[in-house]
Amino acid sequence: MGLPRQRIDQSRQFAAARGDLKQQPQVCVRCRLCGSGRSRLVCSTEDITEQRKFLKHFYCTRWKDHGCATATDRLNFTQDYTTEIVACTDCGFLYRNPHPRTEAVSSAYEMEHYDGGYLWAELEAQRAWARTKVPFLAKYLRKMVKRGRPRILEIGPFAGGFLIEGREQGWDMFGVDPGRDVIAFCRGQRLAVFEGTVEEAKLSPASFDAVVVWNTFDQLPDPHVLLKHAVPLLRDGGLLVLRAPNGACFEYVMGLRALLPRVVRPLLDLGLACNNLLAFPYLHGYSAYQLETLTAAYGFRLLDCVPDQLASPPFDQLSWWGWWEERGLKSLWRAIAAVWKDNGSRQYRSAPWLDCYFERACAVENRVPTTKIGLGVVPVYSPVVFEDTGINRPSIWWDREGGLR
Repeated sequence: MGLPRQRIDQSRQFAAARGDLKQQPQVCVRCRLCGSGRSRLVCSTEDITEQRKFLKHFYCTRWKDHGCATATDRLNFTQDYTTEIVACTDCGFLYRNPHPRTEAVSSAYEMEHYDGGYLWAELEAQRAWARTKVPFLAKYLRKMVKRGRPRILEIGPFAGGFLIEGREQGWDMFGVDPGRDVIAFCRGQRLAVFEGTVEEAKLSPASFDAVVVWNTFDQLPDPHVLLKHAVPLLRDGGLLVLRAPNGACFEYVMGLRALLPRVVRPLLDLGLACNNLLAFPYLHGYSAYQLETLTAAYGFRLLDCVPDQLASPPFDQLSWWGWWEERGLKSLWRAIAAVWKDNGSRQYRSAPWLDCYFERACAVENRVPTTKIGLGVVPVYSPVVFEDTGINRPSIWWDREGGLR
């Protein structure tokens, strides 16, 4: 995505593998949206430690298998180090502070490995989730796309579930991701993908009708970097879709949690755990208003904000009662969101996740100037920001037994 190429010493690479970020020195950062250094505490290190303990109990009592595959991005996160969660005093932007230096986190993501069994299970869950997203996207594409076959770019396709569902709709799908394992897996599904960054892909300007970023935008060190390189790829009137955990929701629940007796807090923790918000294992949390403000600088206008929740895990991974509990809790979330939409403030505090749809209303050359902000850390699912991705490696494929060939 155009970030400066980073050369990292071999010994430091192995020191920064997943889980070892706890051992890395941390640095304080400023707000990535407005640049302010002022913030208010949302979640202390003691709170994070308490929530991590609850999350471990939640996982061990509800998942059938406690292996590495099921724990990935459910119990074990790249950013599961203990720190404070703060909100910018000036704009309300939620972020982790302090956190490890960019190069340490970048090294951890470059070395990240996904188990083959995990990717096969996640593919099915991701396809089921993607089928709920296709109708929303199709609704806007029918209004905007002049041609009969829309061309869609997904940044960070992970297991490729959305690419497959889009292909079955007759759309021309293309994915970009530097992750070696996930790209190999996607190629095994005969998907059109590129191993590298958006900038390295050298895609033609104005060649896509839509650019979608599911579940990775909140982890980008600097959101302006992605927008700078992805926006020119859109045709005028094209669609940008961003999905992110709702920072306003997390802050609101943390405030409510602090007022409740300790014996009642687990009820809120259960809802957060089902949506992967407990202990907030993300770099940033956005409200719809913040995403709207950020993208307006690049000539976008907000078309719609859809409150949402985390995709459910594969059915066979949960105990029968854990499966029903998860659906019951998510139904409760939806009921609360239906009664209290909180859309007037554009914070949607009743929604754990937000899907925001934007229309490119003017060319990128006409965007208003934006402040250049320093880099932070990188995405959980798809480290799309790395340039040193080895794109000259021979093509690799993933067989169903879970190995590379």
